[in-house]
Amino acid sequence: MICTVYVVLMISACNEQQPEPVPTLPETIIPILESPYPSNTSSATHEIISSDPTNETTIPPETITSSNTPEPTFTFTPDLSATITFTPTITLTPTRTRIPSRTPIPTRTYRPSRTPIPTNTPTPSLAFFRINNIGPFSFVSSPVRPEAIVSPGEDGLIIVELIGEDGRMITKENINYQNYLGRRIGIAPEVSFELQRVAEYGRLSIYTKDRFSRMIALTSVDLLLIQLGSNKITLPKDLTEPYIIRQPAAEDTVQGGVIVVQGLARILSASPIIIECIDPDGNIVGDARVEVEAPNQILSHIPFEAYIPYSVDESTNIRFTVRQESASRLPGTLYLYSFEITLEP
Repeated sequence: MICTVYVVLMISACNEQQPEPVPTLPETIIPILESPYPSNTSSATHEIISSDPTNETTIPPETITSSNTPEPTFTFTPDLSATITFTPTITLTPTRTRIPSRTPIPTRTYRPSRTPIPTNTPTPSLAFFRINNIGPFSFVSSPVRPEAIVSPGEDGLIIVELIGEDGRMITKENINYQNYLGRRIGIAPEVSFELQRVAEYGRLSIYTKDRFSRMIALTSVDLLLIQLGSNKITLPKDLTEPYIIRQPAAEDTVQGGVIVVQGLARILSASPIIIECIDPDGNIVGDARVEVEAPNQILSHIPFEAYIPYSVDESTNIRFTVRQESASRLPGTLYLYSFEITLEP
């Protein structure tokens, strides 16, 4: 009890001696350290100062620690990794190795191996002498007009003749084309004839000669001559050159006593091919007969080879002729081709 009274008295005494409160200014926080470049862990110290100048007590500064988490400045790392991903695109260069692997291009070389195509047809040119508009065994009445491609002889003449089935000369005409020497021209002479019977088998021939009266070229067609009636013309089936001589060639010089002949031939009859070497006097200094097989579906011209022995005492100009005779009842030359060569002893 006594203690309780004592405490009450002490409280009342304190209330009497307590001074009036003095208004104070609000506390101000002053930053002590501020860095322009934040570090991983930066400290900002703030000092609390009392606004009372009489207060000598200094409140210890309050330290505020702030942790600044650095921003991810290395944002180029994804970009660098992206540029690294470009290196696989360089692998496109190995794909260029596919170019040499295109083997189908060299495999096309198999096409030339189809040798039957070029060998089947040696692509002969058109005949040097030929009749274009009348084929064999055409029915013709007088006058007949053949359209031919020819070249004048060395005398400038082109000879057109028509013979009958008994070998008689029905008509013959020498046409002067001296203005066309050395040229190939087209002609269409009018050939008139008279028959002693209603119809007759005949042959129309066109040929030329050289300065020694040796035949240069000849072409012919077998016809059925009629006295009355209209013409029944059949067209020629083949106008290519019948004889293609590979060896010898024109203006060659041959020596040794033997001429080696190589060539191709399209046969015109069952008769053999006759090869002759004729000197300027008309003498045959060498000849040969070559049997050629009939053409088939593969070859139009059959290859052949012949060896012709000859005998001359000095260098001699000869005319090398290739011809074929008729095997029908009307004899004579069907076609003749020739050129000049020189023979040495």
